[in-house]
Amino acid sequence: MPFILVLIGFVFLLYVISRFMKQSKSEKLNRIFRFGFAIILGLLAFLILVRGNVAVSGILGVLSFLSAQGSLWRFLVSGGPDVSVNKPPLNTTPMTREEALEILGLFGNPRPSEIKDAHHKMMLKLHPDQGGSDYFASKLNQARDILL
Repeated sequence: MPFILVLIGFVFLLYVISRFMKQSKSEKLNRIFRFGFAIILGLLAFLILVRGNVAVSGILGVLSFLSAQGSLWRFLVSGGPDVSVNKPPLNTTPMTREEALEILGLFGNPRPSEIKDAHHKMMLKLHPDQGGSDYFASKLNQARDILL
């Protein structure tokens, strides 16, 4: 019985943290939560492995890895698997120069080095490996190509 209460508390804690991370605007705070929780899950997996339960420690090890990667939190915040990733973009009209400038946060007639720097900074934030989507990454690349 105590194991079930601990498990229910753990699931509730995951839910609360995922809701907090969804509302948080700080990427640094989200990264601290992700890696902190990954460390806690990894240590718990090791302790359970020492006790002899390989299956449970394996599951916790996978959860630790997914937490560090960020996909565990994206899954919890979205409420399930993201099935919209492979959908084609709704707006298929060509991007204008003004739209490209707006996407990259530039104005006027920027130099190529400014365009590359703005693209790099935005891509660091919106890259699919960092929690962004393929759609936004492709829009950033399209904006860079138009301006260069």
